[in-house]
Amino acid sequence: MDTRYTAVATVPQSAIKEITAGKLKGKFDINPQWRWEVMTETYGLCGEGWRFEVVDSHIQPVEATGESMLFVKVALFVKKDNVWSAPVYGYGGDFLIVKDKNGIHGNDEAYKMAVTDALGTAAKMIGVGADIYRGLQDTKVVAAAEREAKEKAFDPLVAYQTVIDMAKHNNITKQQIDDYIKANYKKDVKSLTRDELKAVYTWAGSYEVVNKGD
Repeated sequence: MDTRYTAVATVPQSAIKEITAGKLKGKFDINPQWRWEVMTETYGLCGEGWRFEVVDSHIQPVEATGESMLFVKVALFVKKDNVWSAPVYGYGGDFLIVKDKNGIHGNDEAYKMAVTDALGTAAKMIGVGADIYRGLQDTKVVAAAEREAKEKAFDPLVAYQTVIDMAKHNNITKQQIDDYIKANYKKDVKSLTRDELKAVYTWAGSYEVVNKGD
């Protein structure tokens, strides 16, 4: 396989966002800026190593709602050995006239969003973000999102109290636990992570066994 294809296939976690609503719920959105950066890394600056042209656009009224959609077609070109490739076409669209709870209004970002959408579709054809589209990164993304949500829901003070309650059974005082935290982590309890408090819990749980051998 062409090394340029594989070079742009994997998307960093920082450039991936899970879609949580609408028809694409559960799928993943790639940050457009990452696409342009990885294209530049692989082919060179836009206009020198890769470029695009908007070759067609049209507005489609949605009579049932009074809205209008804007569709565009772009041609993407990449350069190799100082020769431009054949055009790689991509299609995209967005609402130009939108109806919501506040009524009908125009979307001044429609053209930009439609072009970005079309460019992403064309870039996919030369491998940009291929691992996402093949489903190879889905599990990693979901797992990362779950870890992030779990960490946000984590309350170190609640976990700290759990450690205190358990430690009483091993005749460990709150002061001993605080001293252990200060010596090992040099931070306030509120700043401790889940893994750090888990380590404190493990230490407190094994304290009695360790000290029986002294």
